[in-house]
Amino acid sequence: MKDPVLAIITRLKADTAVAGVVSTRVYRATLPTSPTFPTITVSRVDAKRQTLFHNRRGVGQSRIQCTAWAATDGVADNLSELIADSLNMVTDTYLAPGVFVIRINDQGTVPDSNPDIPVFIYHRDFIVQYNV
Repeated sequence: MKDPVLAIITRLKADTAVAGVVSTRVYRATLPTSPTFPTITVSRVDAKRQTLFHNRRGVGQSRIQCTAWAATDGVADNLSELIADSLNMVTDTYLAPGVFVIRINDQGTVPDSNPDIPVFIYHRDFIVQYNV
């Protein structure tokens, strides 16, 4: 089974600009207990298998959400933009482990905040098409 979430996590950890802000703090779906900010969570919002073919293989499509978490709005916004720089418009690329990406398109971001923590949050969605 292809795991586009793990492929995105692996790419973000390897991206020097992103790693310069979060180091290796890129997590699947949820934050750890007592997280260190800034950090990123990556989760699959939905997935479907298309009836299309690319290179004689079926095409899967997932909506992947990358959430930037930070103690200030400026850092969260910048981190969200770095994520977009790393992922938007990736085409015909192999992402480890085992996902051949046909294309990734940025679907925009929604800012959020939680004054109880306090933390600033930017949710950014991507449509990822890949061979299944």
